[in-house]
Amino acid sequence: MIDFASIILGVFIGVVLAIVLIYLYIRGLVHEVMAEVDQMVAVAQSQMMPVTVERESGQIYCYAKEDRQFICQGSTLTEVRAAFRARYPDRTAYLDGGDSALVEELRSELKKDIV
Repeated sequence: MIDFASIILGVFIGVVLAIVLIYLYIRGLVHEVMAEVDQMVAVAQSQMMPVTVERESGQIYCYAKEDRQFICQGSTLTEVRAAFRARYPDRTAYLDGGDSALVEELRSELKKDIV
């Protein structure tokens, strides 16, 4: 007959194997999700362009964050957005510095567009 210790040992081995299999399954899922996230981040980075903004003589000037190259200008956010889209139709700009008061003003205008 099978003694009590053998039954306990069998149950313990079964539980350990189940835990290991669950761990491996979850680890595989995490790797899949992380690969998808990395792919989405790469796509977002290729489509997003950080810009800095300045206001001078009533005009808003946009510059590329990396090299300070001029991108576009306009007197309102709407004009700046239209000029940016005309130059870069497949990219999206995001405010990443410049005149802090202007950045806050433009961000508040953008929030109004979202709501």
